Amino acid sequence: MIYLDHAATSFPKPPAVLAAVRRWFSEQGVSASRGDSEACRTIAKAVDAIRHQMAAMCAVPDSRLVFTSGATDSLNTFLDGYLRSGDRVLTTALEHSSLVRPLVHLRQARGIEFDVIPPTGDGRVSPAGFAVALAQRSYRLVAFSHASNVTGAVQDAAEICRLARGHRSTSLLDASQTAGLLDLDVGADVVVASAHKSLLAPPGLGILAVREAVDLPPTRFGGTGSSVAMEQQPSEWPAAMESGTPNTPAILGLGAALEFLEARGRATILAEELANLDELRTSLQDRVTTYSPTAGPRIPVLSFNVHDLDPAEVGMLLAGAGIHVRTGFHCAPWLHEHLGTAAAGTVRVSLGPFSSRTDILALTKALSA
Repeated sequence: MIYLDHAATSFPKPPAVLAAVRRWFSEQGVSASRGDSEACRTIAKAVDAIRHQMAAMCAVPDSRLVFTSGATDSLNTFLDGYLRSGDRVLTTALEHSSLVRPLVHLRQARGIEFDVIPPTGDGRVSPAGFAVALAQRSYRLVAFSHASNVTGAVQDAAEICRLARGHRSTSLLDASQTAGLLDLDVGADVVVASAHKSLLAPPGLGILAVREAVDLPPTRFGGTGSSVAMEQQPSEWPAAMESGTPNTPAILGLGAALEFLEARGRATILAEELANLDELRTSLQDRVTTYSPTAGPRIPVLSFNVHDLDPAEVGMLLAGAGIHVRTGFHCAPWLHEHLGTAAAGTVRVSLGPFSSRTDILALTKALSA
């Protein structure tokens, strides 16, 4: 199978990631803070080192980097703990359902309000749009995706965070599509990301990074492996926010993935992926309508529709040729109204570090048949 759906989940994983996960299941089997054995201390040391790497990427102290079950868990944890009745949120039409649906739920259940900034013609949200909105109303939270999972357009996150800070709004960056590819130190107060996309780690793991100035109480309570018998939730981070048995094999897999990314170089990986994507765009330009920018900051995601064919039909055609892409709405319910694709969505091709020019040629050939 030719796999071209890395915006959903990267595949295959680097061999070192598989080895790290396999080793935990076959040789280690313990978690940090769940015992005093040498094995537990070894795991704790490894988890601390991985936490340190991710915290440095997000520009927060180690203690303020929390491991979660994924970006959806991170977003729900933050929004549920931070937003109060009457709070107003500023967000964008590019957002994934993992942000959209919690906001809609909290509007219904808690009385929060939110405003949505539409994209410009190149699929981005202009910082000027944020500036206008922030000047007109007071927002407790500004929440936005670093890059669209539909168009691949990267937002000017540093400028948006600067604007939010100037209006005393907390900024939340959803880096699910960019973690592992782009710099995450953009001035955001909160960073969330999933580990299974461009970070190349196993699924079932995410991060929540929160600056110390942002007060976030826990919303989930339970076992943390504390060495002291206590009936109340610990107040110290990260233990306060990490109840339940951690996904240790995925965390160790993330550590191996970070080593792989460091060795290959994020900039090198991104440049190779974009070069392949541009070749695909050029080869298809007379046969498709594309919805992804051709210039400016972007990630290797190309959404398109083939003339006179439903996206689902294109997906079936490609599947018959052994090529896996994504079709439909890509969990971005607000964006398709602006793209003119609300009826059936788009075909999405997204590349990863193991995607090759041969894969691109095979896709072009299949669409030419």
